[in-house]
Amino acid sequence: MDEKELVKRTKNSLKAKKSRAEILKGFQKKGYKLEYAEKLIAKANKKKKIVTLSLLSMIVLSSLALAGYSTFFNKNKFDIPNPMEGFTITGNVVASPEGVAEQIEITPEFISYLLNEFGAWQLHPNPLTFEKPSINFKIGEEHFSSEIRKEIITTRTLNMEADLQFNTNKETFVTIISSDNPGKILKDSISNGKISIDVIAGEAELLSKGYLNIYNSLK
Repeated sequence: MDEKELVKRTKNSLKAKKSRAEILKGFQKKGYKLEYAEKLIAKANKKKKIVTLSLLSMIVLSSLALAGYSTFFNKNKFDIPNPMEGFTITGNVVASPEGVAEQIEITPEFISYLLNEFGAWQLHPNPLTFEKPSINFKIGEEHFSSEIRKEIITTRTLNMEADLQFNTNKETFVTIISSDNPGKILKDSISNGKISIDVIAGEAELLSKGYLNIYNSLK
């Protein structure tokens, strides 16, 4: 009988709850030397030890990952001031100092503020790939892209690999941003078709970054 078969039988004996002494005695009865029998038992136990160590490693890594997740991923709303505070607001109509809403220049700060107001602070990197959440805004002919880290970073561009993209016009956006409750007006604007959302990332990626809470809040 070759060694591979002997190791296999030894594993079966161990699974059958036979003691080490019983297995050694069986080998000696068949004429095998004690030293060789010990070697066979050691090889039979090797895979079991590897599996045990692998499981322990996974448990430790999972614990560290969860600890890191709780420590490094933001769970509090960011402190982002409303960039419209310098404008006179009456109801849903926004007037600049000159009294013309069209003269309002939409800057990256507007996007970061709105994202924060409807819950983007709850998003976090993918726990496996560490890829950060990214959201595009297309407002008329203007393009913006935001990445959610330990803060919301918005730039004048479109990220072709963003998770979502919001599409609207300037009038609707200004109405939302000037409201006392931007999150609610944003939700209403989505419901009545004034804002459309393009879902770019897959469902698994969205779930891994925490978009479910935001989706539920916008329904």
